[in-house]
Amino acid sequence: MTISKRLTFECWKCGETYSLLREIDEGNPILNVACPYCGAEAVVDLAPYRKKKPDSTFRGGASTSNNADVPGFTLPDVLPTRARG
Repeated sequence: MTISKRLTFECWKCGETYSLLREIDEGNPILNVACPYCGAEAVVDLAPYRKKKPDSTFRGGASTSNNADVPGFTLPDVLPTRARG
């Protein structure tokens, strides 16, 4: 399943935060991005943010993250990046 979502990233090189509209594919959780401030190319791995399948179903309050509506993932408000290659 592929979904388009505006995500916020923190550049690994200059430390600036920026947001981009990206397609998220549950089967390939790797995103390639480029910082609009310094031009550094980066990679974002969404695999660590995959939702774990619960052992039991619990009812709880709503999430405060603006990325809570991304199916299959529980994303932080700002995603860290790393150098490409």
